[in-house]
Amino acid sequence: MLTVIDHPSPNSDARDRAVALVVLHYTGMATGKAALARLCDVAPIAIRYPGPWQPADIDPNHALGRVSAHYVVEEDGRVFRLVDEKRRAWHAGASSWQGEEGVNARSIGIEIVNGGHDFGLPDFPEAQIGAVVALLQDILTRHALQPEAVIGHSDIAPARKLDPGEKFPWAKLAAAGVSIWPRRVIPPGGQVVGEPGEAGAGVVQLQKAFAAFGYGIALSGTYDAQTEAVVSAFQRRFRPARIDGVCDAETLDCLADLNDQLGLGDAPPVEA
Repeated sequence: MLTVIDHPSPNSDARDRAVALVVLHYTGMATGKAALARLCDVAPIAIRYPGPWQPADIDPNHALGRVSAHYVVEEDGRVFRLVDEKRRAWHAGASSWQGEEGVNARSIGIEIVNGGHDFGLPDFPEAQIGAVVALLQDILTRHALQPEAVIGHSDIAPARKLDPGEKFPWAKLAAAGVSIWPRRVIPPGGQVVGEPGEAGAGVVQLQKAFAAFGYGIALSGTYDAQTEAVVSAFQRRFRPARIDGVCDAETLDCLADLNDQLGLGDAPPVEA
C-alpha cells in the first residue's frame, strides 16, 4: 500500500492544463534531506547548496532559481508529497514534448533521491524503485494515462539534462506496466545510419522519427548538435550500454519498434 508523507513546498502556482505527463528526475544532490530543503526553499542561495555544479568562485549569496516537484521518493521508499497535483510544480524548466513547450503546465514531477552524475551515478535501491512503481500506478490510474506518458527529464530537455540517467531501470518500470520498452530483441550496434556532420533527406527522416516519438527536434536536415543530443537522450533511456549520439542500426530499430507500439509509424528503414 502506498503511503505518502506530506511535506509542503510553497514553490508552485496555478495549473492551466490537464495532467498529461509524468516526468521522472533524479535529485542530483548528496542527500535526500538536502534535496527536500532545496525544493522547498523560497529564497535559495548558493552557500546553502554547495556542489560540483557551482563555480568555485561563486558569490555565496548568489540567488538560485526556485524549484519544486510534486513528489520526492527517498532511497528507503518513503514518498513525500510537496505540491498538490492540482497545482503546477517547477521541475521541468525549458522543455518540450510532443510538439508542445512548457512541460510543467501539463505534468506531474517526481524527484527520485539519487546523487546522479555529479556524485558517481549510484544505483537505485529496490525499495525506492518499488515505491516509484507504486506511485506511478496510482497516478496513471487516477489520471487515466497510458505508460508512454511517463518520461524522463532528459527526454524533454536533451541538451540540458541527463536525469534520471542511464542506470535508471526503465525496463523494470515497463515490466510493471508504468513505462514502455522495446518488444523485440535488437542486436547490438550495427551499421551507422546517421552521425554528426551528415546532411540530407535521410537526416530529415531520422529527425521526423524522433519528433514523432515526442522529442523536440527541428527538421533541419543536418545532423547537428540538437540531433546528437536527442539521439544520446534516447540511447540513455533505451540503449544505455553505449551512449554516443550516433544513430546506429540498433538505435534506429529500437525507435522504430517503439513508434510502432505507439502507432506513430516506423523510423526510416536501415539500408542493407
